Amino acid sequence: MPKPPAGPLFLRCVILATWLAAIPLHTLAKDLVIGQVAPFGGPLAVSGRDFNLGAMIAFDEINAAGGVSGNRLRLVSRDDGYRSAETVRLVEELIEQEAPVALIGMWGAENIEAVLQKDLLEKADLPVLGVRSGNAALRAKGALFHVRASYRDEVQRILDQMHTMGSERVAVIYEDTDFGREAWADAQAALAKRQITPVAVAMQPRNDLKVEATVKKIVAAAPQAVLLVSNTPVAGAMVKGLRAKNLPAFVFATSTVDAEQLVAQLGAEASGVAVAQGVPNPYKATAPIAMDFRRRIASLGIDPARANFASLEGYIVARILVEGLRRSGKNPQRKDLVRGLESLRRTDLGGFVVDFGPGQREGSRFVDLSLIGTDGRIRQ
Repeated sequence: MPKPPAGPLFLRCVILATWLAAIPLHTLAKDLVIGQVAPFGGPLAVSGRDFNLGAMIAFDEINAAGGVSGNRLRLVSRDDGYRSAETVRLVEELIEQEAPVALIGMWGAENIEAVLQKDLLEKADLPVLGVRSGNAALRAKGALFHVRASYRDEVQRILDQMHTMGSERVAVIYEDTDFGREAWADAQAALAKRQITPVAVAMQPRNDLKVEATVKKIVAAAPQAVLLVSNTPVAGAMVKGLRAKNLPAFVFATSTVDAEQLVAQLGAEASGVAVAQGVPNPYKATAPIAMDFRRRIASLGIDPARANFASLEGYIVARILVEGLRRSGKNPQRKDLVRGLESLRRTDLGGFVVDFGPGQREGSRFVDLSLIGTDGRIRQ
């Protein structure tokens, strides 16, 4: 198979999509449309595009091998810029114009809640796989199938690591968002169970990069470890502020922080930060599915840096969707796909196990911690 043409980073996904569409598919019966409404522009654009790239690569593999029951998979993507009103509009548009069998990779609890309030998914019996949120409330709503672990699981994993390191003086910084408040509530419960009282707790206003007051409060408490729950820009400002004050504490961030973007933002100042991840490490690549993905990236001539956590997550979500479709009959409809996904009990995709079932929408509780090294490389 020839390599797609090279091009600027911004155009690579478009070029890849055009190239994939040119692959001979005369043996495939029809298109099964999968939709994605996600931030391909705006503050979360990089991770949105990378997730989308990973999904496209997985669907390309399946189409090249004959599709699913002879059907071609076609990914139709729309950019909501991480604005909930746009999410609602574009999901409604996709349902009406493209009749997708499923949606994948939707971003943010508030955006998804806005869609649920309009009953768009329920009326269409449309499943969503790979929700990009650890929000607990979403776990019991509609046909939302979750591949990444909850914020509760992430906080537990981080606190376990702090305990292993002997860090008893813990400070918490959380952004004033739905995910920040939820993670702080989970942290309170987990710390109380361990009989630990935080030495300092600071709430940072949403998207506010003026962090001086918060940094001053945390530094004054002299913690051994800091739990940081925020988006990436706020996390970058916070870590930079703590480093400027020479705070020797370890910093642990939830998966709401994009490790690669944190490195791009801070460079060497990001070293020593550990970030919770919901998929295996694509850099260490010891899980078979991560190794397969890296080989595929290389064979397509794509920049190896694009083989990151976000793109691997998109690849894994797409592979899970394919497994569900394979169990949904020759002409899978939305309700068939729901049953197909529910049949994925303890299914190992190559070092990543997914476990759905009737009424069981949390497919994975996998959480690992990646550590940013002094060389700016993400390690484990």
